[in-house]
Amino acid sequence: MVTTELADPVSEDVLERIAGVPAFVIDRHDRIIYWNEGASRMLGHTANQVLGRFCFDALGGRDIFGNRYCVAECPMVQSVGEGEEPQPFLIQAETRGHERKTLTVHAVPFPHAGPDFEVLIHILTADPGEALGALVSRVREACKPQAGRRPLEVVTISVCPLSARETEILELLASGYAALNISARLDLSHATVRNHIQNILRKLDVHSQVEAIALSFRRGWLTA
Repeated sequence: MVTTELADPVSEDVLERIAGVPAFVIDRHDRIIYWNEGASRMLGHTANQVLGRFCFDALGGRDIFGNRYCVAECPMVQSVGEGEEPQPFLIQAETRGHERKTLTVHAVPFPHAGPDFEVLIHILTADPGEALGALVSRVREACKPQAGRRPLEVVTISVCPLSARETEILELLASGYAALNISARLDLSHATVRNHIQNILRKLDVHSQVEAIALSFRRGWLTA
């Protein structure tokens, strides 16, 4: 079997590491750009219902005393942009049934905290006794930039350069599907799906799946 590697396998590794736990990702503008099945099971919102929305609007996070915690111009995003590594925190998130669920959130900046960080990964647990330190450490390690990696660039493209199939695959990536899941869903070989993903990264001139998703939401090529 002929296989191909993604242009940025480290970024693929990040998404694979969080695929087994409830997780979502926001861009620098507080918009949800990735939402996996674990997050859907935990909070009831499907990916289609939250992708492209502001996280403070979708989750309505409050602190343990019921005060509004998640707001526009998120202090967490601002502190990460200033170079601070986020610490685990508690929020009461609103489920689709309008109930409040207390969660511990581990936030991991990609590729690192600082003014050029690209996205903020949120790993969730509703069990205060669940130890996620080892997983978070592995995600942080996978997020570290590789030698020769260029910073995220602003790409001036007005028309989406992706084919219908590539757009379909990008939508599934944003919904939390891994390449293997996409190949089964679309009845394509794993190698074909990975080739499509590589073409997406090349056409958008980005280096990771999360960058491709974030750019496509900013440009309006993906919508909630």
